[in-house]
Amino acid sequence: MKKLSFLCLLLVAISKFTFAQSEEYYPDMRCWAMYGDSIERYVYADTAYIRVSPDTRQAPMDTLFAGDNLVVLHTTQKAITVRGLRGPWLEVTYQKNGEQKNGYIWQGLVSLTPLRRGDTKFIAAVERRADSVFVNEEQRRDTLRRFLVKVKAVQNGIIKSTTSFITDDDESANFGYGKIMSGLGLTNVQNIVTLCFSGEACGIPSYFYYLAWTTDQQLVKLPRKMSVGDAGVYYHEENFIFPNEKNGRPDLITWEMSTEEATDKMDKNGDYIMKITEKGSKTYIWDPSTYTVTEMKK
Repeated sequence: MKKLSFLCLLLVAISKFTFAQSEEYYPDMRCWAMYGDSIERYVYADTAYIRVSPDTRQAPMDTLFAGDNLVVLHTTQKAITVRGLRGPWLEVTYQKNGEQKNGYIWQGLVSLTPLRRGDTKFIAAVERRADSVFVNEEQRRDTLRRFLVKVKAVQNGIIKSTTSFITDDDESANFGYGKIMSGLGLTNVQNIVTLCFSGEACGIPSYFYYLAWTTDQQLVKLPRKMSVGDAGVYYHEENFIFPNEKNGRPDLITWEMSTEEATDKMDKNGDYIMKITEKGSKTYIWDPSTYTVTEMKK
C-alpha cells in the first residue's frame, strides 16, 4: 500500500510536469500522448493533406489516406482549430512510392496509439467535441465536456468498418492507449479491441471501451468498464468474464464490480484494513447472428 501511494504521488508529479512542458496550450490533444522522438502513428483521416509548412495557406505537397504509416518527429508551436478541437501541426516523415518524405500535418488527422493485427489496423482518434448542456445542483445551466472518439478498421488502405463512442473530457482523458486481444470465445468474433482513457494517477477513473471485430469485418461496441483507486483509501474495480475465461459461459459476458473503502483499523504494517462496501454483477448476451449485446434480465 505504501509503495502504491508513493507511486501515485510520483505519477501525479510526472503528469503535472509533462503537461506543463508539452500540453498546456493544446488540452484538446492531450490523450494523443505525443511524448518523445520518432513516434510511430497512422493517418486517421480518410484523406489527409501533407503541407510543406505548418499552415493551410499553401497547396498540399502530398496526400495520405487512412492507415498510412508516418513517424512524428516534432510538435510545432503553431496550432489551428478544427471540429472544435485546437491542436498543433506535427512535423512528420513517411514513405510514398518508395521515397522518404517530410512534411507537416495537423495532429487531429493522426491516430492515437497504433493498433494492428495481421493486415488490419484499428485506427482511433478524437473526431470532435461532444459537449452537452445540463442543469446542475444549483439549478444553473452547465456544460458536460466530452469527446466523440471514432474507430476505423482499415485493411490494405480500405476502410472496412467504423464505430464511435463518447468519453468524458476530464482528467481521465489525459492519456489514450489500447490493445488487441483474441475473440475470447465469442462466436464469430476474431478479435476484441480495447481502448483506455486514463489519467494514470490516484483518484482518476480509467475507462475501458471494448469493440468486437467480427469474422465478416464489422466493428461492434461491447459494454465498457471503469476502475478508480486512491491508494490505501478507496478502490472501485470492474471486470469482465468472457466465454473462454475461468467461469465463462458460451456467448455471455459477465460484468463484476466491487468497491473497497478503508476502515479505521490498521494492520501490522500500518496500512488501513479495507472493507468491501459494494458488490454487483450483470450478464450480457452476445447474439452472433445480429451482432447485438443485451443485458440479461434477472
